[in-house]
Amino acid sequence: MAGATHQIQIRHILVEKKEVADLLMETIGSLPTETARVQMLMKLAGKYSVCPASKEDGGNLGWLEVGWNKSDPRQPRGGFKTLSNDELNDFIVEGVAKMTLLKGRLFGPFESYEGFHVGLICQEIKLDRIL
Repeated sequence: MAGATHQIQIRHILVEKKEVADLLMETIGSLPTETARVQMLMKLAGKYSVCPASKEDGGNLGWLEVGWNKSDPRQPRGGFKTLSNDELNDFIVEGVAKMTLLKGRLFGPFESYEGFHVGLICQEIKLDRIL
């Protein structure tokens, strides 16, 4: 039985106030191209993000590989990297599975215990694997 796997690169900005996240969404979302949105997110992450893991790298959370376990679609198949923030990880994995989070589409503000996230799936590689 074949299963789908995605490798996705996530970039985000983490801020403490929803109002700031809303302004970031408006600023980034107003740009006409995907490339311009990614570049603006990277620039604003360096200036405004409070995420110690990604601030200095343009909001880069790295590459995640997500595949779905039929019994629990939020649970990636064994061995795949997950984010340290479980709330954000579940939001992204579920969004990819439901196709509500797509490459180049700005998402947020998403609230977690860390604050408010504004993010993008910047790159995506779709693979087929045998389960």
